[in-house]
Amino acid sequence: MTLSIPDVENWKPEQLTAAGEQAGTMSQGLDTAVGKGSTQTKSLADGNKWSGTAGAAANARMDTEKTRASAVSAALLELKTAFTSQTQNLVEAKNKVIQLRDDAINQAPPFDVQPNGTVNATTRIAALREHSDKANVEGLVFQESLLAASRTWELTNALKTAETVAGQAKTQVDTAVGKLEQAFGGLGEPSANVAPPATTAPAGVSSPAPVSNNPSSHSSNKPNYAMGNHNNSGSYSGSHSGSGSPTSSAPTGPMPSGDMAKWIAEAKQKLIEMGYDPKDIDERAIATIIEHESAGNPYAENRWDSNWEAGHPSKGLMQTIDGTFNAYKAPGHDDIWNPVDNIIAGVRYSIDTYGSVNNVPGVVAVNSGGAYRGY
Repeated sequence: MTLSIPDVENWKPEQLTAAGEQAGTMSQGLDTAVGKGSTQTKSLADGNKWSGTAGAAANARMDTEKTRASAVSAALLELKTAFTSQTQNLVEAKNKVIQLRDDAINQAPPFDVQPNGTVNATTRIAALREHSDKANVEGLVFQESLLAASRTWELTNALKTAETVAGQAKTQVDTAVGKLEQAFGGLGEPSANVAPPATTAPAGVSSPAPVSNNPSSHSSNKPNYAMGNHNNSGSYSGSHSGSGSPTSSAPTGPMPSGDMAKWIAEAKQKLIEMGYDPKDIDERAIATIIEHESAGNPYAENRWDSNWEAGHPSKGLMQTIDGTFNAYKAPGHDDIWNPVDNIIAGVRYSIDTYGSVNNVPGVVAVNSGGAYRGY
């Protein structure tokens, strides 16, 4: 494509920002809807209201839909990035072209500027010839022609830069749209049946590690804590257990110590500064989540569940996926592998979803003497 000055003048980069925000809102809305459906379906089994083959099939279907919806959510977030990442470059490129054009035509007398960026001094030279009483008029005319040529070089190069930026933005958006269309196509027909998962393996063959049916195995824009339970040695147990609906309970267990205590304290202070109630940020509850989700390893990464298969694995101390971390991170705390940043995002999600970290299902289960539950 060959851009003209009017083309660039008609750019509206702010609309890209608005479109990006809308894509982000759609992603979060999709995650919320699917997560709510999964949670409600699982709660039926937890409450012994729906069990057996039908209940297993329903949970399996919701897991399948979460995986499919997660791909759409991730694609929407990529589209948001595509819309917004080039916005500033487009703004700067547009401003440069308009500034050079305006500077030329606002001279007295003005330079003549063509849509393609060519600048000539026809008007200025005519005025010079008409009004100059100097003997060396032709020398002045030559100088004006040189100035016009210099302005042409600057303006045409600014147009080329604008064209390059526009091409990069278009390529990035087109790529993101293609991925979104592919992910959307993967949703399939809603009325199609989904076979329940096999409950037994052939003789002599070990069953694969299960993908958690827990409502918190969010392939969503909220943190996923489905990395698999960790025992005290830091190894994966690969399954979740426990039952009952989460309720508020007094924190139990030892206070965190060492590096973990420092990380949690720093994260808690930041959250309090952001306006969160200290009673909703119990250090022991956070330590319980960290112990079972990552065994205290800030670089833990889940490589077996549906999030991993969808291309955005759970990461860090509290096992958040990238989309969730970006949704719940605090300003200036942008590193998912940084233990403090990861805790802040995980705690904000926990409070947003359960009211406080003490109400997280796994914490409730441990405090009640049961086994930890992923979420």
